[in-house]
Amino acid sequence: MNTLMKLYLSLFLLVIPLFSIANNEKWEERLNQLDQSLEKKKLFEHEKLEKIKRLKGRLKTIPAKDRFEINRQLFKAYSSYQYDSAYVYANHLLSEARKLKNPDYEVEAHCDLVFCLLSAGLYTEAFNELHSIHTEGTTPNARKLYYTMASRLYYDVSDYTRTEPYQSQYVRQAGIYTDSLLHYLPEGSTEWLYAIGMKQMKERKYEASLDTFKQFLQRKGVDLHHKAIVTSCIGWIYLFLKENDQAMDYLAQAAIYDNEGVVRETTALCTLANLLYKEGDIQHATEYVRESLANANFYGARQRVIEVSSVLPIIEQDRYKIMQGQRNAIAMAAIIFILFVIGLLMAGWFIRRQMIKLKKAQALIAQRNQQLEVKNEQLEEVNKIKDEYIGRSFYINSEYINKVEKLYRSIDRKISMHRFEDLRSSLKESELGEERKSMFVDFDETFLKLFPHFIERYNELFDEPDQKPLDRKQLTTEMRIFALIRLGITDSERIANFLNYSVHTINTYKTRVKNRSHIDNDKFESRIMEF
Repeated sequence: MNTLMKLYLSLFLLVIPLFSIANNEKWEERLNQLDQSLEKKKLFEHEKLEKIKRLKGRLKTIPAKDRFEINRQLFKAYSSYQYDSAYVYANHLLSEARKLKNPDYEVEAHCDLVFCLLSAGLYTEAFNELHSIHTEGTTPNARKLYYTMASRLYYDVSDYTRTEPYQSQYVRQAGIYTDSLLHYLPEGSTEWLYAIGMKQMKERKYEASLDTFKQFLQRKGVDLHHKAIVTSCIGWIYLFLKENDQAMDYLAQAAIYDNEGVVRETTALCTLANLLYKEGDIQHATEYVRESLANANFYGARQRVIEVSSVLPIIEQDRYKIMQGQRNAIAMAAIIFILFVIGLLMAGWFIRRQMIKLKKAQALIAQRNQQLEVKNEQLEEVNKIKDEYIGRSFYINSEYINKVEKLYRSIDRKISMHRFEDLRSSLKESELGEERKSMFVDFDETFLKLFPHFIERYNELFDEPDQKPLDRKQLTTEMRIFALIRLGITDSERIANFLNYSVHTINTYKTRVKNRSHIDNDKFESRIMEF
């Protein structure tokens, strides 16, 4: 009994992972929208590529003085989509800015290069590019771009470093740039809320940052990319506050915005995958982390590739362990269940049937013998009926033939005695000939409906002088012979009876036609069958 209890306990512990799958159902509703969006990924990407294609087309046709604006739009299209192309167009912007000798454009182009470098994880190069920017003599808009990019760079490096005291130093420096940026932003504006919310979050003023970011999301006209960034930030804050349900909601929404905006430089999906992994939803975690790795590789973000690549093996390993555990649990449960059922059935069968087995066997044998006797009697009766019907069938056929023979003799005698002249006139040879011709016409018409290209294909077997006109609606005698062959009537005697010729005449026709053809005589009829 103790052994059985231990077995049941082991089975229960192994089946626990199966029941944990049911807990994932509470996430399905939240993640369903994200899954549907990811299914449309190629559609969103196609629309973006079409837009880029149109911009490139315009770039070839516009004057040189207007190229900066188109290059700017192309950079924005590639900025969070593909590093290599974004970097190329950022350099185009810098080249155009220098040609136009516009210091504001130069600052913008340098900031775009900084963005490319930091997004690709090239932080040293990004700092070098940032320090090369000169804002003297530029407009407030140019200085606003500079401070925005400087604060973004320091905040990103602080996230990448995650080591004190360096992380705090980067956050403080980023805060200084943010304070400078705020001087150029109208208080309460969308840009102002974004900058304030980001600073509050990095300084770990989470409650204040949540209020600011939620005000930001309520503003109209916010583009998908900034919605994705802010929603992802809110998800991060809730994650730090240990409110995982809220974190998942916002991270999933951020991933949807990223997918709809065709953004490949993103962290929301990977963060969501990590959270789902901790919650036990290994299936979604695996799918999302693979998608994150594909995005990072496509964009060319080195730091993202390293980050995601470190997570994927862990999730895959746990996924494999869970699958292995489930498989083992199912196998053990199946084996135990089968053994239990077999044991139960065997015990019941032996206990309830063993005592009366011999009597039932004897009764069954007697019953089978009785059934065999009945079947033998039935077989004898069936054989008698069969013999009787076969003999009767021969007799009826013989009697019918005799009646037909007597009828023919009677008709012939009456005709020879010049009686029933109307009957003799109806059997004139000419009328029979017309009937036969009519029969041939019907045959030709029916055959050509079944094989409308027969005459054309038939002519292909002969040289041009021996070909028949294609506009014929009737078959010649020789064609009719091979039409019958095409229908499967290959016996010359049957063909002769149908066409009212002798067998010798039919064979003569066949030989003559084959000799005229440019096809070997042995292959002629097989070619006819291919029609």
